[in-house]
Amino acid sequence: MMDLETQFLSGLIELQYGQPVEKKLAKIAKKVSWAKGWPGNKTSFWNAEAFMWSYKIDQRKRAVIQQELSALCHGKNLDLGCGAYSYIPSTGLDISPKMIEFNENCTSKIIADLEQPLPVPDTSFHSVTMIFLLNYIKNYRQLLSEVQRILKNKGRLVLVFSAVGVQDWHQQKELTKLSPPAWSKILQEQGFRVMFHEKEGIWFFTGVKMGK
Repeated sequence: MMDLETQFLSGLIELQYGQPVEKKLAKIAKKVSWAKGWPGNKTSFWNAEAFMWSYKIDQRKRAVIQQELSALCHGKNLDLGCGAYSYIPSTGLDISPKMIEFNENCTSKIIADLEQPLPVPDTSFHSVTMIFLLNYIKNYRQLLSEVQRILKNKGRLVLVFSAVGVQDWHQQKELTKLSPPAWSKILQEQGFRVMFHEKEGIWFFTGVKMGK
């Protein structure tokens, strides 16, 4: 007989394929330390998603993202909302202990809430990446201000979004859905010089921190 954690993980795979198991999983989650409060609790939700990321993004798109980031980011990178996988070697920061536990591409790891000021020194990174992240952040202008503080002069912020929208399960956590011109305007208002391009159904925004 499977233990409760294994039952929960097996149920997540069933959920991924559209099986109506959410109520059953919520009951099991109450008895799994890192999943208590799932799916309503934000940390528990993303702890669970740590096990599922490879099912969510196909290998072709992962290869495109890795290629683009390798070309755009240089020097020391901070991967905000890094999850269970960083596309380039980075300092990883995430709210989910389970997510960051599985991330083997992080040179160092920070557990923190992206809705709060970040525990990162001023002008300490050459680049910052946010992969499929900013649309889940309520205080996104505050976070962008924090990125300005963290980046060195002429440092780069790279944002990645899906052009086709968020999959159904993640829509319950999505807080902001904007067009490329709207995101570009917000980045400009936060003091970035913005470049945008789309590739393989993925939006890439590069914001360069301008000196004052």
